[in-house]
Amino acid sequence: MVIQLSTKKYIRLAVFVAVFLAVMSISFMLQAHDAPDGVQPLMAASAPVVSETVPAVPLAFDMADAPDGLASWYGQQFHGRRTASGTRFDMNEYTAAHRTLPFGTILRVENVKTGKSILVEVTDRGPFVRRRVIDLSYCAARDLGVSVSPVEIDALTKASISDFYTENDSTFLVFSPDLQPIVMSASLLDTLASATTLTNVMKSRSDSEYVIVRKGAKGNTTFTRACLVTSY
Repeated sequence: MVIQLSTKKYIRLAVFVAVFLAVMSISFMLQAHDAPDGVQPLMAASAPVVSETVPAVPLAFDMADAPDGLASWYGQQFHGRRTASGTRFDMNEYTAAHRTLPFGTILRVENVKTGKSILVEVTDRGPFVRRRVIDLSYCAARDLGVSVSPVEIDALTKASISDFYTENDSTFLVFSPDLQPIVMSASLLDTLASATTLTNVMKSRSDSEYVIVRKGAKGNTTFTRACLVTSY
């Protein structure tokens, strides 16, 4: 699903692709330098045949725009209570309340003032205060650095994830290290751990790691930390 990007997203993607290609070029050069005498460097070998359906470089993925506005948060007062989705609210998880988006929707929320982004899952309804568009859990708000602050929001529904993997069997839906949604060939990524929850990934990932998003069992969404393959 390749899209026409806004200028802001186009610039972000262009920077990411440039960094990605630079990293891969350095990796190839190091391999060529370390090759024993008489051994042809990897780059001199015939180029592998890549299916047209598998992107050689990351491609942008279309997340739905959600209304931007003010983010607020909720915490201790509601900790342990039932949410509108039926789950127990845990202020230490990466969750959020939204008025209309389906439960289980993954949101990319960006702090407008700092440019920092996080991922959260919609599990509750709210906020019901004028101009506020999202209520973040205490943990998510602390990580993003917001109290009552302007944010930009993009949404990834379970239906979108399901549709993606119905049409793609050799690519991953991925969030880059700066949490931009992209499509990457499965051969370009090394998984670092087994599939887990969004909260576990967000708490354990480093700033250089990717997040692979997949459709799990019983309609759940799973997340996996990954890094770039550095050798072939």
